[in-house]
Amino acid sequence: MAAPTDAATKTEPKHWLNLRGIDAAKAGLALYIVGMLTSGLYYARFHILALDFTRIQSIVVGVYLMGIYLAAPAASVWLVRHLSRFRLVRVTACILLIAAIDTGLFRLLKPSHRAYVWGVSTTLALQLLLFVDWGAVWKSLLTRRLDFQLMHQPTRARMVGWGLVVCLHFSAMWFPRIPGNFAGGTPIYVQVFTSTPGLPDSRFLPIKNHPQLNGEMDSYRLWLLFQTDTDVYLLDSLPSKGTLIDDDVMRIPRDQVIRMDYNTVPQ
Repeated sequence: MAAPTDAATKTEPKHWLNLRGIDAAKAGLALYIVGMLTSGLYYARFHILALDFTRIQSIVVGVYLMGIYLAAPAASVWLVRHLSRFRLVRVTACILLIAAIDTGLFRLLKPSHRAYVWGVSTTLALQLLLFVDWGAVWKSLLTRRLDFQLMHQPTRARMVGWGLVVCLHFSAMWFPRIPGNFAGGTPIYVQVFTSTPGLPDSRFLPIKNHPQLNGEMDSYRLWLLFQTDTDVYLLDSLPSKGTLIDDDVMRIPRDQVIRMDYNTVPQ
């Protein structure tokens, strides 16, 4: 076999960097697309067009989604790969580890007990749906010999079909409970000052000028759900069960908002 020439040796690092750059671009684009799709699905229920191609929130949401549904199961598979020579023991330990990660992460969001149980169980089901080799399981059942194993690299067809379901699930179970300060869907408490006197009085009159911060401008303590270049979407309180509906939200033109103070303490 002929030895590699000097020219080939010099081009190898450049070729490797080009491949890694393409891989990084693909990963970034995937994070952006799934993040934008997930947040867009959530805000669409309030008739809000959230497909803003310049929002950093899309990348952050994509990282959350990939971390929960892909990175956590993959890391669990890797950690238990040498745990025992018995496959069933490794699979059981891996499932328990994934369930523990889901439980800890969802507990941080402080959901209700019902939402907590439902969120963890459905997340685990989707993770197993991707990583379990269901074809091998079905064949083993036909031969009456259980062969339960986890896949390290899911097929492309499975990834495509699974992706939309995951985005829908994340937008319903995880995203609404992540604080808005961390790129989530939970509204942020703000003090809003409007330029037109009495503009939001049709919905927010009982909380107008409470507390009185400026005698010349109307102010309202509200929850900021979303804002665009043209509009601001607000609500006066959060439902006790944590589930928002379209009727809870009021839209105010952005040019009518003089000032918005963030992170005020609810009273």
